Amino acid sequence: MKGATSGAAAYERLRGAIVRLELAPGAAVSEAQLVAAFGYSKAAVRAALARLRADGLVVAEPRRGHVVASLTMRDVLEIYELRLLLEPPAAEAAAARIDGGELARLQALADPAIEVDDPESLERFMSANRAIHLAIAEAAGNRRTARIVERLLDESERARMVALRAGAASGGVRARAELQHVLAAVERGDGSRAAELMAGAIRSFRDELVESLRRAALDVPLSG
Repeated sequence: MKGATSGAAAYERLRGAIVRLELAPGAAVSEAQLVAAFGYSKAAVRAALARLRADGLVVAEPRRGHVVASLTMRDVLEIYELRLLLEPPAAEAAAARIDGGELARLQALADPAIEVDDPESLERFMSANRAIHLAIAEAAGNRRTARIVERLLDESERARMVALRAGAASGGVRARAELQHVLAAVERGDGSRAAELMAGAIRSFRDELVESLRRAALDVPLSG
């Protein structure tokens, strides 16, 4: 049980380091390096890496050990295309199905104000944002949709962090307001409006995210 617990702790810590870009996309990481850097046992790190491979956050490569998965514009566009197909209909369905207690929980998650200059505040919002999107998908009643949405959120989390740090969605302030509007429509049972608001929120953040990545690419030194 202790080994399983330490493996779970190692997974959460390493996943956080990848999402917060402490471990950069494309960086090669070995078991020995991670043991030395984070203080977990080799068995715990090995278990964590297996879960991170399943999440698509690291890739096993011959002679390099593991590499933090890269982020590409194609990845972002494909992820958001799928989210636009899945999440607005889920929001519409959730408006007719969600439990009152669950809705109150999600509204509480969306309630705290965001301090744009506080990294911890931004991370709390990122966690709340993921939980709300996932809970709405689950409330729609299709378990496979919810699992796909969860994977899409995980795969795009680093890109969302890059964009929020760059000021997208007013540093998260606008994104929080958009979530609150979606939840208000769900509470009213207005499924069509919830779907419309969800699509608008996903689309607007996607556009700002793509622009943030394009600006970052302009600053990459040319080789050769």
